[in-house]
Amino acid sequence: MDLPGDTFKQCVQVGVVVRDLDAKVEYLQRVFGIGPFRVIDWPPPERGRLYKEYHGQPGQYTARIASADLGTLQLELVEPLQGPSIWQDFLDQHGEGIHHIKFSMPDEVPVLDFLAQNDVHVEMGGDGTQAGNAFYYLDTADKIGFCIELMRAVQQPPDLRL
Repeated sequence: MDLPGDTFKQCVQVGVVVRDLDAKVEYLQRVFGIGPFRVIDWPPPERGRLYKEYHGQPGQYTARIASADLGTLQLELVEPLQGPSIWQDFLDQHGEGIHHIKFSMPDEVPVLDFLAQNDVHVEMGGDGTQAGNAFYYLDTADKIGFCIELMRAVQQPPDLRL
């Protein structure tokens, strides 16, 4: 199986792991004018119990996440809160910094199958913030210097209720 040539051509997000989300958001807004930021707790309480995985086992991690649009690219800041996660692993091993770049696709299964055949596997993943979405962090940091995240982004129909 070959991947379509444009599978990894459009990055949609750069993710940064931080120790103090509020301080970083305030600084980015004040000094660089980046924002507004949307801040969420992950997993979002309104979604109920979500599937989470860490190194092939059920995950118990939580985080605070802030995101801001930078044109066609999103900046995401992640502050790990509880439980083992690749975000906390990154902080412990490297300190704060750029952790991942994310690519969005409607069907991640053939991509994940292709990558597994090339010794690239999922380190952490789970259900996304919206119903039908899912995320997969790949074990690429040792191979290329940063993590690649895949996101299955399902388009939600518009809410037509008035």
